Amino acid sequence: MTIQLKILGIDVSKNSITTHILTQYPKGGLQSYWSKTRNKASSLYPAFYSNPDVRKKQKSAFDFADYLTEIKPDYAILEPTGNHYSRLWASILKKLEIKILWVGHVELRRYRGGKNLPNKSDPADALAMAAYGHDPDHYLENGEINMRYFLMHRPEPIDELRDLCQQLEHLNRVQSPIVNYARQLLAWQFPEVAHSKSDSSKSGLLPPLWAWLAKRLEISPAGKTRIDNRYKISIARDYGIEIDPILELHAGWMCDISVYEQHLEARIREILTESAFAPYMKVFDKFGFGLRVRSRLLTRIYPFESFLGVDGKPVIEYEVREVKKTERDRKNGETIVKRLAGETKRIKRNRSRDTFKMRLGMGTTLEQSGDGLIEKASGSSLCRISLWQYILTGVETGRLPDNELTKDLLDYRDSLKANVSEQGEKLLGGKHIQGKLMSKVTNLLFTELCKIS
Repeated sequence: MTIQLKILGIDVSKNSITTHILTQYPKGGLQSYWSKTRNKASSLYPAFYSNPDVRKKQKSAFDFADYLTEIKPDYAILEPTGNHYSRLWASILKKLEIKILWVGHVELRRYRGGKNLPNKSDPADALAMAAYGHDPDHYLENGEINMRYFLMHRPEPIDELRDLCQQLEHLNRVQSPIVNYARQLLAWQFPEVAHSKSDSSKSGLLPPLWAWLAKRLEISPAGKTRIDNRYKISIARDYGIEIDPILELHAGWMCDISVYEQHLEARIREILTESAFAPYMKVFDKFGFGLRVRSRLLTRIYPFESFLGVDGKPVIEYEVREVKKTERDRKNGETIVKRLAGETKRIKRNRSRDTFKMRLGMGTTLEQSGDGLIEKASGSSLCRISLWQYILTGVETGRLPDNELTKDLLDYRDSLKANVSEQGEKLLGGKHIQGKLMSKVTNLLFTELCKIS
């Protein structure tokens, strides 16, 4: 028998949340319930704002805390929409000792679509989350909630690691406009180094070029001497062109960013030494993942057990259905898929591996385009970028640890590049090869992690 629970569904937006409370799964189905209640949004789907507009009589986060104290829900269900957007509301829930369950983006989207609830509707999303916790399919035989359908709780170190990775990615993005403008200025103020690459040689030191321009002291003696000597014979200096203060300002920003990046990376290295992550680090060592790649991947796949079944093994399902034949054609960097008549077969689906690949940005979806379908990458774009960087800097160059796993990976790389026509033309383009290698890495990573689970 199902235990009676009071569940609050919360849809998180940038500066507000929309809520809905349910004590049982709606009789007659969600679509019927939504039709009866959607016109009573102000009372049944209350919204709360982090920065309320008093003129519109919007409710505040303080009102949300009072609301929770009044209704006293057993669980609050949220979607991890933007780590920063949900943190305020999650903190209030934790302070009031209300248990939080998290539902993945993909799972909630499929659930809402399967119940024919409208898309892009905050009240409908709140209803879907509240109902998700009451759905009989999400309960065990003893009447307790089946936690397999929710994102597993993650300990503090992995939450901090995710924050640090996001900070590094933000700093990486903001550097581009700073560097681009600085190089434009260098093109006429110190053209000899305008397009030279400048990186810090070791921790505690700044990139020589930016440190020299900003007149910072954290520069290696050799780097300072080298740039001094180049500036002495610069055409700009010879003709009286001086370094502009705004260039010094941009160089100073780059120095500050470098200092903080080194601080973040030092903390990431410290976190990765946690005993809970030791098995993952051994697997990552086999691949030769760099610090940023392994930290980003870890934030998406830890704990790995969340991808497995209750028996600790991959969830394998068999189904009998019509398997359509497909024809794939590459045009303008996209894979065009045409479906033809097929035949009924019994097929095997590794649900755990499929979810794992989706989490790392290597899932695929088909989108209608004209008379055909286009295969689109789906999942975390940040993880997809990390895998792409690994392919470029490791697999393509061959700079990998020497073991059976990387040998398999390099052999696969060579087989893809050796795939040519009778006329000697390559059948696969560079991006297509990289995509296949990224998928190969994800499959190998899943297999290796299964061995340690």
